[in-house]
Amino acid sequence: MFYNEYCKVDKQGFPKFTLFGTARYKLLPNDIYFLTGEYYLWAYKAAYLNYHRKLITQVAREEKIPVLLAGVAVSEVGGAPDRLKSMGVLPFRQFIIDTITGDNTKSNATSVGLIAIQLKVAAETIGLSPEKLTITQQNKLATCLLSDSFNIRIVAQHLRKLILFDNPTIQDTSNLTDEQIILAGSRYNRGIQRSKNDFLQSISSPIGSQNREYSSYGRRILEKKKSINKIMRTH
Repeated sequence: MFYNEYCKVDKQGFPKFTLFGTARYKLLPNDIYFLTGEYYLWAYKAAYLNYHRKLITQVAREEKIPVLLAGVAVSEVGGAPDRLKSMGVLPFRQFIIDTITGDNTKSNATSVGLIAIQLKVAAETIGLSPEKLTITQQNKLATCLLSDSFNIRIVAQHLRKLILFDNPTIQDTSNLTDEQIILAGSRYNRGIQRSKNDFLQSISSPIGSQNREYSSYGRRILEKKKSINKIMRTH
């Protein structure tokens, strides 16, 4: 069965980001004392990293990627109800949009998990053909991605593939330059469609340049490097 082969669903785990959390973050003013607004969102992200510190470190070591790429988790977790896409967006795309288009491209583009990742990407990572996924398989994969341990491992495996995509001859994927970390992080957000040179030009573009936006996701990981390393206790 799909569940037994690919994941063990967590019965308990880190609290999901709820509608209440979304309201506390988006509707209330920034207040460090009452922990509302942006302060609440960052507190949630920091708590997620601290809770999963050992697991993230272990998986990063096993998949041979830098622990600093936990910055992807910092970028993705929190901000919107985590079950909304798997329980709302996914069924809508499956039964409405897929029926109209005649394929599952749109439903496979649904991102699921605390560290959001598309069903298509997750399927490819574990060796499945996305276009052959049935609705039942999509739903089971989505449920698996709500399991933090499965989610973290799939994201780590995908990040390693992204590192190798731009650096096929690299000997040590766990020891990257700042530029390589920015590139891998940006690829996670933007995909593999654009050329490596486009991203490198974005990285070197002057502040304020529209082109610089393509690498902003990866650069934010480095901007939070000190905080991430402190939480992950890597330094």
